[in-house]
Amino acid sequence: MTRARREKRYEPAEVLAVALLGLLLRLFSGRHALTESGILPEGYDEYYHLRRIVYTADHFPNTLWFDSYLNYPHGLNLTWPPFFDQISALASIALGQHTPSGVEMVAAFLPVFIGAVAVVAVYYMVKAAFNGNSNIALFSAFMTAISPYYIPKTQIGAIDHHGLEVLLFICSALFLILALQRTEKRYVFAAASGMMMAALAYTWLGADIYLGIILAYVCIQMTYDLKSGIRSKEFAATLLLAFGVALIFTLPFWNAPWMLPSFAGLAAAVAAVLLMLAVSDFCLEKNISWTAFPLALLAIAGAIAALFRLAGIDIIALVRSGGDYLLSTGMGGRISEAEPLLSKSESLFSYSLVSSLGWSLILNLLLSLAGLAVLAVYVRRRGAGEKGLLFLLTWAAGALLLTVAQIRFLYISTVATGILIGALLFWAADAAGRRWRPSRAVTVALLLLLILPTATETVSFTGNLPQIAGDWDDSLRWLKSNSNPTSFYDNPEKTPEYSVMNFWDYGNWVVYIAKRPVIANNFQAGVDDCVKFYLSRDESASTGLLDARGAKYVLVDYNMLYGKLPGIAAWANEDPSSYLVVKDYGSAFEAVPTEKLMETTMARLYFFNGAGMGHFRLIYGSPTLVGTGNPDSMIKIFEYVPGALIRVSTSADQRVGALLNMTSNQGIKFSYINEGSLVDGEYEIRVPYSTESKYDTHALGPYMIFSGNEKGIKTQNINVSEKDILEGRIISVSF
Repeated sequence: MTRARREKRYEPAEVLAVALLGLLLRLFSGRHALTESGILPEGYDEYYHLRRIVYTADHFPNTLWFDSYLNYPHGLNLTWPPFFDQISALASIALGQHTPSGVEMVAAFLPVFIGAVAVVAVYYMVKAAFNGNSNIALFSAFMTAISPYYIPKTQIGAIDHHGLEVLLFICSALFLILALQRTEKRYVFAAASGMMMAALAYTWLGADIYLGIILAYVCIQMTYDLKSGIRSKEFAATLLLAFGVALIFTLPFWNAPWMLPSFAGLAAAVAAVLLMLAVSDFCLEKNISWTAFPLALLAIAGAIAALFRLAGIDIIALVRSGGDYLLSTGMGGRISEAEPLLSKSESLFSYSLVSSLGWSLILNLLLSLAGLAVLAVYVRRRGAGEKGLLFLLTWAAGALLLTVAQIRFLYISTVATGILIGALLFWAADAAGRRWRPSRAVTVALLLLLILPTATETVSFTGNLPQIAGDWDDSLRWLKSNSNPTSFYDNPEKTPEYSVMNFWDYGNWVVYIAKRPVIANNFQAGVDDCVKFYLSRDESASTGLLDARGAKYVLVDYNMLYGKLPGIAAWANEDPSSYLVVKDYGSAFEAVPTEKLMETTMARLYFFNGAGMGHFRLIYGSPTLVGTGNPDSMIKIFEYVPGALIRVSTSADQRVGALLNMTSNQGIKFSYINEGSLVDGEYEIRVPYSTESKYDTHALGPYMIFSGNEKGIKTQNINVSEKDILEGRIISVSF
């Protein structure tokens, strides 16, 4: 039996084995998502996908397009494309799972199979690009199976569209390469590529970014063809068919907010290919140098932009806004996943991914650049006819450039990195084989050297606990059980009764776990009021915001003050160092709150449990204690109440206040104190705590009302009922 036949015979088993490895790694990595209380996804967006998937399973094929539980009381129109949520819901229905817990379980495991399929797709994509080289293809598939940034997007509980997004982009590339390499089925594969592009548009709002990579390849390939004296008619026809099919499949929803950018991008892609073909043909007919081709395209693009501007359409502004998004300027730069890869650390709390992961990531980037150089050499040696390999080169380079702009794209560039390292490995092996025959030990050492950075990063990602696990999960379940249920959760076209004020990162958690409406969430609607509330240094301004937003509860946690504060300050266009001063002691850092921070509503609630404020009472503290000196609960829940008004009759030269000794549900003792202000001849003190025990956080006795000056202090003990607090009753005290 020949070697070729043996390779062909074992090829399916090898690919299956690698795909199985990828599947097992994803099961192992996401194992902590399976808990006794149900599925606990790792991040934030996953929880809103779950809300949407459960809703879609109940209303299939309709999904959630407006949610009154977001941006309360206005609600929010959603712009997430529906494909991932719909196929998750469809899989649940097909498997007979109709309960929320059953739907959750199916949705949690679906990304694992998406990741395994992606491994297979990479194999066939690379094999097609390298004209049947199964060795590079198998190594690339293996690297995808162990890819450290793609695994978290395709592990158990990764209920987000990113894993599917990568798979569809790979599949569109696979079919396009096949269309370029197999002329006999060119148009079949081109149509299949177009359907994958359309599916990508139904999956992610930013699909245009990937279309841009394909268009960049078209321009490079036509330039290369022109240099070689080749007409690009058939090539252009292939691309036009792919883009045209995608355009047709997106046509039914072309003007929907979530589809319009992709539809416009596809229409622009069709026009761009036609324009490039016309310019290329003109250059060939007139025997104009190929170097004029890209310059002519730039000139024409500028002229078109100018014409559109005269017509009232500022294309430059649209391109600039897209660039701002991609380069993380403006609002996007305030989101951790949108930070540039090479961003520099400015404080203890902001750091680049490079600084956090170190040598493994840097080494992989360097190996990727070397792999790009190898691919470029292959393309140059094989000439303009090597379209599949040139496309793979452009595809991989585009993925790396996206990651430089935003670290979120590591989930696609990690796939490209594996392919590029594979190309580098076999190029090095071929180069060495021409000069000397390396020993098996040398070969193994080289292989391990190239795999080690990726494997190291993979290990660092496996077994991470979900961010919500522990205190946050417990706190939100407590809120659900100890607050009045809100209406219309399953019919969110109508406005529910009240909302919760929380930092926006936690919004999706509150909606899905506690099933309560929120003012701000991860879509960033309502963030302005959220920031104003937490940074406010005036209680009346804070309560005014809560009244306008119908809030009844406020969440605050330790991480908001010491981890997320830079993002909060940046949103308010303030310098984070005006709130926290970071002192560097060489081997350690210390974050010291400034007076400005201590005056904010956020700090007054977290550090002092609402002391000095009249409308906020602590009702719950999470079990984990943090901080030095006097550790306190990591998460706190406050109830926003009218508060009882204590009116004290005494002489005007007195200082008047109220003191109440309290204990939290965690047994932490604290004192609430508030000072009275003179109004119309009487001192008024607004207090939020009753002396009754409605919650486990409760008073240890009555209020002590004191009135005094340098001559002496008089006191009275009074009780305040729940009705007094909730109805804003007046209680009179006379000295």
